[in-house]
This record gives sequence, structure tokens and C-alpha cells, in this order.
Amino acid sequence: MIAYILRRLVALLLIMFLVTLIVFFLVWQLPVKDRLQVYLPTIPSSIGLDPVKLAQFERSVIERRGLDDPFPVQYVYWASHLLVGDWGYSPVWKEPVLSGILSRAPATAELALAAMIPSLGLAIVLGSLSARHRTRFADYAIRGAAFAAWGFPPFILSLMLLNVFYVNLGWFPLGRLTSSGSIIVASSQFHSFTGLYLVDTLLNGNLTLFLEALQHLVLPATVLALAQWALFTRVMRSSLIAELDQDYVTLARAKGLPERAVVGVHARRNAILPVISVGSTAVSLSITNIALVEIVFNFNGLARSATLAMLQLDTPVAVGLTIFTCLVTVLSSLIGDILYGLFDPRVRAA
Repeated sequence: MIAYILRRLVALLLIMFLVTLIVFFLVWQLPVKDRLQVYLPTIPSSIGLDPVKLAQFERSVIERRGLDDPFPVQYVYWASHLLVGDWGYSPVWKEPVLSGILSRAPATAELALAAMIPSLGLAIVLGSLSARHRTRFADYAIRGAAFAAWGFPPFILSLMLLNVFYVNLGWFPLGRLTSSGSIIVASSQFHSFTGLYLVDTLLNGNLTLFLEALQHLVLPATVLALAQWALFTRVMRSSLIAELDQDYVTLARAKGLPERAVVGVHARRNAILPVISVGSTAVSLSITNIALVEIVFNFNGLARSATLAMLQLDTPVAVGLTIFTCLVTVLSSLIGDILYGLFDPRVRAA
């Protein structure tokens, strides 16, 4: 298993190298003046608006950062700074890009997990039910719901849920917490362990704040979960149907094993493998939906903040988000490969 993981790590490191190379090549096409802004958080007060002093200061930064050097030299310099956490400075966020990403990422991660975990669990149950009762009413109902959920535009669904449950009923508020809840989280009495409010509120023993955070998550997580549930359900159904037609299932039935054991112990274990594979790639596929949902529901996560910054032509944030997204996608792919290997030992020998 260790050799299998090491092989995957080497492959994923190569992918990250290629991604950073492509990203830097695109950034390298910008004029030196534009790339210079990545390294200029503030202009020293001693320079002021003096154009001569400003030009001298910019030239010193260009020489120090090697922005006139050949492409390979600049890439090595840039990549080495990435590794030590120097991802540039965001003029919109008014802070270093990496610290801005890390401070906002837990909110988006919490939203993604709140959508992924229930949708995956429900898909395994309903996908199995649909496969076991294929061509019957339950199968048609589940498949119809999955097709509807998959085809329904998330933007329209977000506005519908917003209008019904926030505007008319007032059940689920916008944002991540109320103003009073945000004050509690920002206070010295509240200890932030993970940045995930559902986890941290429980660790702080504040059940009221936990319920408030959960209430704020319901609507955006529901929008994200529906599309994921539809995809996982369809994959689970198709995979389980294929497994139920295998010879080993026929043999298990011939031996007199109960249907629950045949499906639950034997067929479903193998049918889950494609779901794991799809789930590991669903992270990158849902990034666009996450940004849209965070904006609609005023959920202050990384996707929303980065999108608003990029609309103001914040190049450092655009580059940083690209690298961070690729890194998350690569890590989720690695986790999917490890889980795949745990469920199917044959994969580890490949």
C-alpha cells in the first residue's frame, strides 16, 4: 500500500509542476509593470507621488525579483517563493494572498463537506434501491428525481429557495452567522480550532451557536448537494446493476445467501468503486457552483471573496486561487486513489 501511495504522489507532483509551469507562462505574458504589482503591497511613504522616486523604487523591485531575467530563471524564482508561502500581495484583500486564502478556505470547505457527505450517503442508499428495483416504480421515481436535480440550473434553484425560505418564510438566514454570532466567534472566549463553525462551536460547547451555523448552511448546502446527489445516484445505480449481473452474484444466490447479504456485502462493495472515483473529481467540478452559491447566499467563503476580487482585476488572487484549486483537486484525487485501493486490492498492484 505504501508503494502504491508513493507512486500516486510522484504522479501528482508531476501534475502540479506542469500546472504551475502553465500558470506562470500565462502570467509571464503580462508586461513587467503588471507583474510588478504582485510584489508591491504598499509604496513607502517616503516616495509619495514623486514620479522619479517611484520609477527608481519600481526598478529596484524589478531587479530584486528578477522580473527581467529569462523565463526559466523567473519560473524557478517564482516557484521557490510559492513553496515558502510567498504568493504575492492582493490589492483588493489588502493582505498576502496565501494568508487570505487560508483564512477564507475553511468556510468554503465546510460548505462543500456539508453538501458532499449527505449527498454521497443518500446516493448510495437510493442508487442501490433503484438498482435492486429496476424497471419498477421506485426505480423510475429515483431516476426521474436524479435527472431533474441534475438538469435544474443551480442559479435558478438558489433564487427559488431564497425567495421561499428566506424572503417569505424567514426560516433560513443568509450569510454564515448572524452579527451577534460573528461577535462571539471573534471574541477571545471562543477558540477556533479548525475554522469550521460546526466543529468549533461543538468543541467550545456552544450548542446554540452550532444550531445557528447549521441553519445558515442549509440552503447553500442543499443547492450544492442536489447536483452532486444526482450524479452519484446515477453512477451508483449503473454500477450496482452491472455488479448484480456478474457470475459471482449468481453463485452467491445459488448458494442460498439472503438477498440483503448478496447486495450489501458483495455487490455493493464493488459498486461503490466508481462512486469513489467520481466523488474525488466532483471537487473540481463543483467549484463554479460553489462560487455562485456563496455569492447568492452571501456566504463569505473563499470562492465568493476570490470571485469579487478577480472582478476587480486582482491578478495575484487569480493566480493564487488557480494554484490552490489545483492543489485541492490533486489532493482529493490522491484521497480517492487511496480509498479505491483500500476497497479493491487489485488496484494497488497496478
